[in-house]
Amino acid sequence: MAARGRGRGRRMMSFSVDAVGISRGDSFPPSMQQPTPAFPAMEQKPLPLAGGEEAEYLLALKQEFRGAMRSLPYFIQPVAAHRDVERYSDKYHSGEQTERLLDWTPDWSRFPKELRARKKQTAGSSFIVRVESQQKKKRVRDKQEVMLKLQVKKQTMVNSKHE
Repeated sequence: MAARGRGRGRRMMSFSVDAVGISRGDSFPPSMQQPTPAFPAMEQKPLPLAGGEEAEYLLALKQEFRGAMRSLPYFIQPVAAHRDVERYSDKYHSGEQTERLLDWTPDWSRFPKELRARKKQTAGSSFIVRVESQQKKKRVRDKQEVMLKLQVKKQTMVNSKHE
């Protein structure tokens, strides 16, 4: 069978040996027999932590802020990793997060007009609204007609007294 693959038996390196600085025939540098140190020696020592009453106050303020942000309804907790075996009680525990989200009522005055929630009107309710508005217009017209008739009567009575 014919030889397959690369090189046909000749050892090839995946990098250029000349670029590393080793010429042909030179031996490789000796290998390390011990592990590298876990932490290298530090040339500059770190600054000491700022202590005092102000630093403690800022730390307490930061922790309180984080706690307040977690208690807001906007904080979405990451979903717990699913176990290999689905338990019977898992379906009852999954509803806890959705119940928390349903209790939240946003302040709609902070949203732009196009994003505010509107009550959905059914076809019948919009018809009722239109009929009511038409009836109000008729009432206004009727009132105006009655006022005109009264004014005409009043003028006729005044004119009849003067004659």
